[in-house]
Amino acid sequence: MRIPQRARVRGGLIALAAAVLLSGCGGKRAHGPGPAEPRRVVCASPAVAEIVFALGCGDRVVGVSEFTDWPPAAAAKSSIGGALSPSRERILALEPDLILAQGKAEALAEFARGRGIAFRALPLDTLEDVRNAMAGIAAVLGAEKEGKALWTEMEREFAALERREPVSVFIALGHAPGDFSGLMTTGAGTFLDDIVARAGGSNAFFDLQAAWPKVSLEALVRRHPALVLDIQSVAGDEARRIALVADWGRFGFAPDQIRVLEEESVLRPGPRAARAAQIVSQAIWR
Repeated sequence: MRIPQRARVRGGLIALAAAVLLSGCGGKRAHGPGPAEPRRVVCASPAVAEIVFALGCGDRVVGVSEFTDWPPAAAAKSSIGGALSPSRERILALEPDLILAQGKAEALAEFARGRGIAFRALPLDTLEDVRNAMAGIAAVLGAEKEGKALWTEMEREFAALERREPVSVFIALGHAPGDFSGLMTTGAGTFLDDIVARAGGSNAFFDLQAAWPKVSLEALVRRHPALVLDIQSVAGDEARRIALVADWGRFGFAPDQIRVLEEESVLRPGPRAARAAQIVSQAIWR
């Protein structure tokens, strides 16, 4: 799917666009035997970097992709450029013995193969993908014990979420103040759809087959969701938040039906998934 570029789009939605374009790899892949336990790892997506650091292997990371901002130690690593078009020169200069990527990453896979660099790409389109990616990366890095512990703790956090009757919610993406022309949502089965369901929400567009479809306001109004989860990069910009909420009033939504959520907290598939579900749950049931 090709997502239109918008002047106000920032890191989180750009990362989401990259995830959409890189998705559908149909399974994990590796090229070359690679070292028994790689010591110089390049993480070609922010989500992959988070997983590696959560496994306690951050000291092996020598390079990360653009918009890698968590944990802070990952953000301090050398940048290889964007997830869609990383700099091959920067990668080579880092002398990696393993490149970890998200989704298809076919060009990067071919590059790694040609240079004799071990390569592994994993889908991160669903919550189950996140679980499998953690296990797969843990196995490559010789951190199986840490991988099992990480997922066990995430499952414990998911289980602690209060169970209630699901509330119909619209998951809004691509809304800029005063402008709904780029409005998108998520269909069924995506990571974000999984997180909202774990939090007690029922996706108003659960029946759409496309992962990240554009939607019309007319279609939205017909579905009458109880709440709108407007996922944004607001970063403390209260004026922007107020403007976003006011926009929805033009279509019959009251201010108390709108939840503006910081996109960085909920869009990235990785070890913070349970925390993302907690944030969404708190927003729904506040």
